Amino acid sequence: MLDELERLRADEELRRLLAHYAELGESARDAWQDRVMDWEGSTSADLVRLHGELLAHEWVELNVGVVVGSNSGAVPACYRVAAAGLRALKRARERPDDEELPKAA
Repeated sequence: MLDELERLRADEELRRLLAHYAELGESARDAWQDRVMDWEGSTSADLVRLHGELLAHEWVELNVGVVVGSNSGAVPACYRVAAAGLRALKRARERPDDEELPKAA
């Protein structure tokens, strides 16, 4: 988990995208959010990588159910922040020296 947190701390865009989904989920954690398609300072390829990393670390969940009202160039009701994503974001925002060190045996 520390490697993942270090990655999240090191990549401002990844942290910002996770924070975006976390903020959207504050009012309704179970609600699916539209996929971010345009992100200031990022290309489409950057967004693919960032979303892939969020999914790989299980920080967001992917809606694989039926989505109604799909528009060309948009992916509605696609993601929502996972509990693991909220925990990771909280820990990433803390200073690294605040983390508990493994106890010696």
